[in-house]
Amino acid sequence: MTQQDVERVARHNEQRQREYEGSALIRLLTDTGTSDDTKKAVLTYLQPWSNAFQRMISARVTFESDPELRALALEHQEEEIGHDKILARSRAEDRQLVWDPVIEAGASWFVDQFGILPGVQRAVLAHLALEAGSLVFSQAGTRAFPQDEYFDLHDEADVEHLEMGYELLRRRSDWSVDDVVTVLDRAWQVIGVVSDRIAECARRDTVAA
Repeated sequence: MTQQDVERVARHNEQRQREYEGSALIRLLTDTGTSDDTKKAVLTYLQPWSNAFQRMISARVTFESDPELRALALEHQEEEIGHDKILARSRAEDRQLVWDPVIEAGASWFVDQFGILPGVQRAVLAHLALEAGSLVFSQAGTRAFPQDEYFDLHDEADVEHLEMGYELLRRRSDWSVDDVVTVLDRAWQVIGVVSDRIAECARRDTVAA
């Protein structure tokens, strides 16, 4: 593919990132009027998503047979292993374990896609959607939770992981702009639904308390 094709994908994805910056969850974390209890409740509902992320990256490795793409998937998995446990340490005072059907359904969609999509589209899903969304969320999280180990780690690592996706697109020719944009749009919709649910649950639990 040409550099122009990669730039088209990048522009499209950056637009989705900007839209996500205006989501209910990101606004909740960055709003100075949000109570500490509500911000902490966000982490309660983030935990099952973080746990599920480990299943997502494992599914990507399991189903990847292309040598280059499998090597990238393994590198990504190695760098992400244990991040769910770091989040658990960050919320050590909160031992609550929650289950939510919307969060679980969103996570299951990603796991399923890692099993059925072509290889490059799997990488797009991991690096240009999940990691881009994580970057936006982590930047908001560092404002809500200064010097928090989990958010500090992701704020730096997510930039590198996002760039991995664009580098791959520059090297490979077995993809099309239309297919990649379709995958990205679907992924961002699922990320948006899950994020809205996390914000909704955090507000509900703390307002009712």
